[in-house]
Amino acid sequence: MTENTLSESKAPDARQSTDTSVVEPRSSPSSSGTISSSGPQFSFRWLLILFLAFRLLALLLLRPGGFIRDYSDSDILLGIAAISDYGLYPFLHYWLEWPPIVPWLAVGAYKLSLLFPPWPDDYRLWFVLILGSVFVLFETGNLVLLYRISRRLYARLPTTAPDHPSAPSEALAVGNQVTSGNQADDTSSPAPDTEQVLRPLWLYTLLFVPIYAMLGFFDAVALFFLLLGLELILRGRLFSSAVSVAFGFLVKVTPILMVPVALRHLWDSAGSRRESLQDCALYGVTTLLAILALSLPFLLTQPAWLLTTARAIIGRSSWETVWAVMEGYLGYGAVGGDRLNPAAISFALHESTLPWGIITVAFGIFYLIAWTRPADYRRPRNVVAFAGLTITLFLLYSKGYSPQFLVYLLPFVILLFPSGRGVAYCLLLTLLNVLEQPVYFVLVPDAQGLLVAVVVARWLTLGALLLEFSFVLWGPGLSRLAVVRRYAPLGLSALVGLGLVLSIPSAARSYAQRQLRQDPAAPLIGYLDTQQARAQASTLLVTEQDLLRRLAPYVGNDYALRLAGGDRLYAAAPTWSQLVADADRVWLVTSDASVAGETGRTLLTYDFDTGYGLQLFATKGNVVPLPPVARLGSGANLVGYEIKRPSRDQVLVTLYWWATTSPVQSYTAFTHLLDTDGQFVAGHDGFPGDGEAPTHTWEVGHVYADPHLIELPPDLVPGRYGVVTGMYNVNLRRVTATGPDALVFDDNAVPLDEIRLP
Repeated sequence: MTENTLSESKAPDARQSTDTSVVEPRSSPSSSGTISSSGPQFSFRWLLILFLAFRLLALLLLRPGGFIRDYSDSDILLGIAAISDYGLYPFLHYWLEWPPIVPWLAVGAYKLSLLFPPWPDDYRLWFVLILGSVFVLFETGNLVLLYRISRRLYARLPTTAPDHPSAPSEALAVGNQVTSGNQADDTSSPAPDTEQVLRPLWLYTLLFVPIYAMLGFFDAVALFFLLLGLELILRGRLFSSAVSVAFGFLVKVTPILMVPVALRHLWDSAGSRRESLQDCALYGVTTLLAILALSLPFLLTQPAWLLTTARAIIGRSSWETVWAVMEGYLGYGAVGGDRLNPAAISFALHESTLPWGIITVAFGIFYLIAWTRPADYRRPRNVVAFAGLTITLFLLYSKGYSPQFLVYLLPFVILLFPSGRGVAYCLLLTLLNVLEQPVYFVLVPDAQGLLVAVVVARWLTLGALLLEFSFVLWGPGLSRLAVVRRYAPLGLSALVGLGLVLSIPSAARSYAQRQLRQDPAAPLIGYLDTQQARAQASTLLVTEQDLLRRLAPYVGNDYALRLAGGDRLYAAAPTWSQLVADADRVWLVTSDASVAGETGRTLLTYDFDTGYGLQLFATKGNVVPLPPVARLGSGANLVGYEIKRPSRDQVLVTLYWWATTSPVQSYTAFTHLLDTDGQFVAGHDGFPGDGEAPTHTWEVGHVYADPHLIELPPDLVPGRYGVVTGMYNVNLRRVTATGPDALVFDDNAVPLDEIRLP
């Protein structure tokens, strides 16, 4: 039986619909795709042209990471494709975490890119343009499929016949006509409400996530086959839909979710239960055979690689989901294992601690209940809603989540809720995506609380969408949850907005601290932030504008920060004399040791081994530098220190040692906490610089930053504690430590500050 004859023989009469008020009008010339017959006409073809032009130009002129991080799956695919230079090809010589179709597309794009001379500024240019053009074609196909599905949802029907009394306001008696078999073809379907038809398409065109995913990921390809499978099954094209889903499965696993959706539609569309069983069995078998046929080239050559890929997909550990948070993993998704080993087994990045068998059974039972719950799945709107419910439930269940996964859900949100309600959900999920990547993973990876909040908020939002799709299907039976559904977008938006405002200070601190750790001038910046450095001078001159930008966020509030040398570059800029006119002592950061002599007398010179020197110079003849905090017999002067509390259970003491001589041995620096009786409570001993700068390697004139992290005991009694420091030699004897008054400190321990703990 062919798919056409099958659909024709089983097309139910429109009178079988439970909604007796639905009347199917005849097609009319007004269904040509214009927004309004009374105003300026704008057809779908113009939207399609604008959509295609925008995507193509974005491919050429935009990058997926923008200013923050120019990195995506395109870089991974290029690396995979480039292995073909060695005669090695995916699934013939190695396995991947993805099915074969896209990796082989990447190989083809790479071979074509070799025909063009490489662009010297970015060798990726031709590969990305060639492969990206393929992605643009599939993304354009997604728009066409959304248009075809939207035409089925929004036919011109009387507005007095809603699906059910408590149905969402967006479901105003449209798209509920019985469409089965050839009755569902575009040529015979009722005249669509063209303004409503194009509204989801405009929303999809303006959404950020689809274009972001298209620029760096291949999920648009998988989405195409997912939507194609859905659209074909709505048209009664059973065989074609099954083949489409099979193609999608070999792009990414997600399109296989359309199989239970198609089966549910077929179950209600046949004339009898026997025919329903036959159609469902035929669809399932066709899908399976199509997958096997498409995989046949690899199964006949090296089947072990495909099997390893399947094991890798199943064996991956959780990431970026509530499950990952529960397992204590706050990183991004990746797959372990040797890709050149077909017997690889170590795919998980962390050990799973959750009962995945029980979780799977629980979600399976929930979905089975939803699948068997009565609803008229001959209606396109119900089929689309069930598809959205299926994808949402899968995202709630899935071990892992990556930001590009959102493209599978957004089309169903805007198709069913093309209003402020749907836009609110789309914007909320997009915001959470951006907060996750790149804000958390790139800008503030230490702010782990941000990721936890994002993951929980997304899970709640997906739960709200699950309720939205359920209301489309079973509104009257969910009347008790109507209030929850009504205020869900507003409540979730308020919750996320409040959380975002509250997280800004900690996220800003995390960003600043991370950037400081990565800055080569971190020791210099750290010293300038000490009380001792600020006591020496309150004016800070720099000779390079780039360094001024790097110093300003950290010391700009403590110093009069000025760019020196303006008199050399711009005649109107203040001269050196004007910059230091009101200061007795001035700090100068420069790479030229002779600069300070032009304006004043050099008092101190510190070399931080970062290409810059820090000089203290005087503008008046009777000014002298302040003495160091302590002088040690090891040849080190303690010129500054900072005490911070990274957490409730830790104290971080950073010492700044200035080498006056080159020590002949490696001294150990100690930092201790003492109670009011002078008794040891906690401390940290170690070679300076976390062992990276032992004293026997010191050079005269250099300043060395020496952090010591003290772990506080859990039974610490609240109170005030003193912080002391010093050094001892290889014989565990403390070296002499004297203060500014030349007196030796008790126990050769330099007192720093007194702090309140815990």
